[in-house]
Amino acid sequence: MEFDWLPYFNCAACGTEFPSDRVQYDELGYPVCPDCEARTGPLASLEAVDAAESGIAD
Repeated sequence: MEFDWLPYFNCAACGTEFPSDRVQYDELGYPVCPDCEARTGPLASLEAVDAAESGIAD
């Protein structure tokens, strides 16, 4: 019997888990969560701080 492992994406922002084939990528190649649309990558934490300061996120 053969078994194929399906990779999963775990969102650090909202904690949800998706099969990797449902995840889209930004222009730099970093994954974007399909549920909360949080980006990952080196600038993701700075974007979260900017969003919080401008009142977009809680």
